[in-house]
Amino acid sequence: MIEQPVTFALPVPWETQQFTIERFGDVSFFVGPNGSGKSRFSETLNAVLPNARMLGTDRLERMSVTGLSNFFGDNLKTGLQKNHFQHFRTAGRQGSGIDTFIILEERPDIRVIVEATLSSLFGREIVLEWDSGNLVPKARLARTGAYYRMDRDECHGIRELLVLLTHLHNDEHQFLIVDEPELNLHPQFQSFFVQEVRKVAGTHEPGTSRKGIILITHSPFILDLRSVDDMQTIVCFSTDHSPPKYIGALAEAERARFASLVPRLNVHHKQLFFSDNPIFVEGVFDAQIIEAIQERRNTSITAAGSCLIDVGGCEEVTKYVELCRHYGKNAYFLFDLDSLFLGSLRRCIREDGSIAEFLASLGLGADFAAYCGALDRELTDAVRTIEGADNAVGVIETLQNYFRSITEDNKKLKRQRVAVLIEMAADRDAIVALLTEPVVASIEGRLSQIRAALRTKNIFLLGGGALEHYLPSYSGERYDLTDSAKKVAVMDEVALLASGAIDDNLEDRYGELFQCIAALPAKPAVDTERVLRAYVGDYIHELQGIVVGKANWDKAQIEAHFTMAQSGIAKLITLEEFERRGEREFNAVLKISGPKEIRVDISHETNAGMHSFTFRSEPAAEPDAAPGPVAVR
Repeated sequence: MIEQPVTFALPVPWETQQFTIERFGDVSFFVGPNGSGKSRFSETLNAVLPNARMLGTDRLERMSVTGLSNFFGDNLKTGLQKNHFQHFRTAGRQGSGIDTFIILEERPDIRVIVEATLSSLFGREIVLEWDSGNLVPKARLARTGAYYRMDRDECHGIRELLVLLTHLHNDEHQFLIVDEPELNLHPQFQSFFVQEVRKVAGTHEPGTSRKGIILITHSPFILDLRSVDDMQTIVCFSTDHSPPKYIGALAEAERARFASLVPRLNVHHKQLFFSDNPIFVEGVFDAQIIEAIQERRNTSITAAGSCLIDVGGCEEVTKYVELCRHYGKNAYFLFDLDSLFLGSLRRCIREDGSIAEFLASLGLGADFAAYCGALDRELTDAVRTIEGADNAVGVIETLQNYFRSITEDNKKLKRQRVAVLIEMAADRDAIVALLTEPVVASIEGRLSQIRAALRTKNIFLLGGGALEHYLPSYSGERYDLTDSAKKVAVMDEVALLASGAIDDNLEDRYGELFQCIAALPAKPAVDTERVLRAYVGDYIHELQGIVVGKANWDKAQIEAHFTMAQSGIAKLITLEEFERRGEREFNAVLKISGPKEIRVDISHETNAGMHSFTFRSEPAAEPDAAPGPVAVR
């Protein structure tokens, strides 16, 4: 870690808030959703850190030839003018990469490293020529010997690496801040760049290229986590513009738990750092059925800025509960019922003050563990009653047989408790007949309060058992669950959902599982109709004005008028039918382009401003034609 305390006022969009950090990682990562303020924050940080250099997202902007140069001129067409070098350096201090070739010209020690790297990776040699006071950067292809302008004609990815590597190895700065280093880079070369970063990252040593590196990224390939210490170098930003969060020092027990998690944080799992409200489930099949149900609901998890992450079992999910709490993530979790008994969920949330406050507000005490312990005791009594029942039949006999099949170990009683709850949810009357209504109601009440307390932390516990218990297609064992049986059920349900064979009343089919899924972050599909109505309303209003003002115009003249309009409205709306009925009266039919042709019946009486018209849809006459620009859902 680099000891470098800084305190500064956060810029807009934050308001009157201070940010303080005592130390940075050798490599620090700034992550978060679009619009969370990472770039603005980093510009401010660049100003307060000693001797820092920032590379902005537009670092290649002045190094390209665009079509606009044909109209506005191209001042760098003949190269980088010597008498403008100071301007290029100034632009560099403001985040541009335009000074890269000046550094390479003046620092052959850096040039050797950069050229050797690009030669090894891409077979490129760097050639810097002077022509009438202009520095002309060129590249030579090792394979053909061909020369070309490196700043103008080279591909974006290689120019990105050229700029990044040059400033990485430049020893003039104590800190280097790079905004979105992944721009234009293939994932493999993103990972390569991070490897190069690791070689020079650390506390600045004068005369060497060692420096602190801060990477502002949206890429899980850039977010290189190798140890718990790396997790402490992540600064998370959120769209609510609360102060950026980092986890700071960890207790030894926390370090130990996270140490086992870090090696398993693959590209998929790292999505959690880039989302304000990630969703965690135990396995891949859970994720598949959730996605299928959300798609059938015509909602999108990703449109809500969320992501769905399967992590491989309840013990792993529990670690993410802790991790997200440290980073201030408003995360969501879906657990099977057994996690309350077989997993570490209780320990994870035992010290959460809000859980204690919720229980206390219900008059149930403030000790979550004690309340769960009372449920355990009632369930243990239920297990013993079931074990001792004579002449058992039906559900009770099934439970007795299952109890006898369980291996004698320290988890046997926990599995028995879960089985009792599963049958209580599936066949309550059979359980009541043996245990009595007051006993069952007490167990259900305690479980209900525990689940309600967990929901205050966005933790959804499936009261009916495991996710597969809610799938009508599931035909496997009720207690000894297997991935193979679950996979078959999930695949069957996904196929049914996609085919439309299931009606739209999904809550009746999936019950509590559907209720939990409906509570997860998601947004409805994009509604184009609202925007489309505004365009149609404007068209109708203009058409009505033409009818009044151009009494001699026929349909062809009106169509020609809209075709000539600069707005291009005729590509969206066609005057399909038009009939004058009097001096200021008419009837017309508008056709709107799209995957489904939409028609609108209008007249001189249509209130365009209030959008008092009706869309009627029908299949397009030519289904193979390219779809129009608008689709109404």
